[in-house]
Amino acid sequence: MSDAPSSLSVTPIPTRDAAIEIPWDSAMAKSRGIFGFDSMDARSRSFNMIRARLLELQAKRGWRMIGVVSATPSVGKSFISANVSAALSRDPRFETYVVDLDLRRGSLSGFFGIVPERGVTDYLEGQGNGEAPSAYRLEGERLLIMPTTAGRIHSAEMLASERAQTLLRSMRVSSEKNLFIFDLPPVFANDDAATVMARLDAYIVVAEEGKTKQREINDAVSLLGEGRLAGVILNKYRGGVVSEGYGVDDYYAAGYGQVDSSSK
Repeated sequence: MSDAPSSLSVTPIPTRDAAIEIPWDSAMAKSRGIFGFDSMDARSRSFNMIRARLLELQAKRGWRMIGVVSATPSVGKSFISANVSAALSRDPRFETYVVDLDLRRGSLSGFFGIVPERGVTDYLEGQGNGEAPSAYRLEGERLLIMPTTAGRIHSAEMLASERAQTLLRSMRVSSEKNLFIFDLPPVFANDDAATVMARLDAYIVVAEEGKTKQREINDAVSLLGEGRLAGVILNKYRGGVVSEGYGVDDYYAAGYGQVDSSSK
């Protein structure tokens, strides 16, 4: 059992001023499939709709720590995480962070072209004298990125550790203007997602049209809890979907371009 001081400990969350800036421009964004930064790009429209839904839930329920999960691997979960957080970062009222907690297969660093000096895994392994993981910011953009380096590690134990709980607790007590999007492992890959969700406000399930089964969505929601479900995003469909329940529908998708992460 943790003693009282440990259970109340926090670690400072990196700010924009402390973040490491890396080169970035619109050409790099498009080449990497990150469309959420550019409101003029038709491919950003679906992510703008998802942003609007999340900001509505933030205003109504105070949700600002949102996990992005899928039932199974390779359905575009990290692609969605990167683009939704990019779209959210355009709102100057908030400071948006995207955090890679898919410790075994983390891919956000690849999407943004980051070679982490000190990532989430380094922090969880005890490197850095208790300091928080490094944050990165893209030149000309507001998004703050906390990446990890994928590897064969005991991820469940690391995410259940006191260091992981301290990091999540620190995010919880940080400024109310901070929004956190967490790229989590697939729900049925291991128990990592369920472990982290105990500390988060809500989650989104990413499904892929023609690949993800309705039963898999239902089972994921049953495991994580319907009460904190922010919605279901249907990837590789006309615009992507945030459904009102946990079935997949096309109400929000009418008239918009396809979101395709097949090359991601």
